[in-house]
Amino acid sequence: MGRVLLPEGTAPSAHVPGIDIAGKTGSAQIVSLALRAKHKNDEDFAQNGWFVGFTPRRNPDIIVCVLFEGGEHGKLAARLATQVIKAYVDKQRRQPTKMASGSGKVEVGGLWTDPDGTDSNEDGTHANANTNEDHLQGGRFLVDVARKRAPLAVAAPGMQ
Repeated sequence: MGRVLLPEGTAPSAHVPGIDIAGKTGSAQIVSLALRAKHKNDEDFAQNGWFVGFTPRRNPDIIVCVLFEGGEHGKLAARLATQVIKAYVDKQRRQPTKMASGSGKVEVGGLWTDPDGTDSNEDGTHANANTNEDHLQGGRFLVDVARKRAPLAVAAPGMQ
């Protein structure tokens, strides 16, 4: 199952770089092969494509099963399933955003260097003006956080 999405597998076009997905492709006939042979170009008799995939291969976090009606091959269903898996993995990998809420002040830190490579003294003169040393400076600042009030919902979207 781990080789299905590799170049030698049955669904190489569904491979997602950086995600260890394993799975199984398949197809399911809806009529006998004899009847299908009589109606070669009839889309009503197309086979269904199946794919079951999961990630990571050991101790999976997510399992996705796709039935692609009339899809003929499991590799087409695999493309759909791996996009669902990719969306899930991308969401899991995102770093949580720490948002300041409410009113008040938030402490923010910063680091910078002087673009001239110099440090200013209190009297406005520059120290170390003729050296090539980088002088890293830092500071902490208090920033006011504006409190935005969210409008109250009166009904579900599209409802009145």
